[in-house]
Amino acid sequence: MFDKPNQLVFYANVVAIVFGAIVVVFSDFIITGTIFIICGALLIFEQIKQNKAAFTISELKKILTIHDTGGSKATQAEKQVTAACHVENKIYWFRNVPAIGSISNFRIDGATLDDQKKENGAYHICAKIPAGLKATDGFDLTLACDYQNAFTKTEGVLSHVVNDDTRQLHLIVELPKGRPVTSAKLYCKHNGVEQALLPPVITGETKIESEIQDPILGAEYCLQWNWPEESVVKKIGRMF
Repeated sequence: MFDKPNQLVFYANVVAIVFGAIVVVFSDFIITGTIFIICGALLIFEQIKQNKAAFTISELKKILTIHDTGGSKATQAEKQVTAACHVENKIYWFRNVPAIGSISNFRIDGATLDDQKKENGAYHICAKIPAGLKATDGFDLTLACDYQNAFTKTEGVLSHVVNDDTRQLHLIVELPKGRPVTSAKLYCKHNGVEQALLPPVITGETKIESEIQDPILGAEYCLQWNWPEESVVKKIGRMF
């Protein structure tokens, strides 16, 4: 939970609590011992609070909608219920948005961006929390973007890297009618190890979804699907 300096402070506070308990039980200085216990507990509480992540997410839904059977046009929306861990946290970053195909038209809650960066083949998108909003109580936030020519192959992946403490993660892929999914799987990559998870639910051959409870911080969750090559007839039809 803590780095080395913080661990020493944590252990010192634990010692203070234990010392206070001993004083209360084995001496007449009950008030003094109680003060030690209360002070140590309050300091540990404050230390844990200060070491929490900047934001926590109670629910996150990442929805990929592919609009044509060729996989050339798609929209991705990341909808989450977010809470700031400290009142001074006023900026939230959506991190590791994969730059596959051609990605454009980033928008947050339907509005233009405050800032964006691109590093190592992924985008990081900045969202400023509106003034007057008590972010520690929780708020809704949605990032959307458009993809061109990103899902044209017979294998596609919707992925999410867990950058903030998250309780529920939903990954959803919606495919167009006329090119149904043939197979799908969910897996997690963490510390260089890939682990298969429970298979996703497929509805009507076009909707694939998975739900992950308490995903691992720092892990990448991947919803992968396979679908057949687009037929020649459909390719010609999309040209007209």
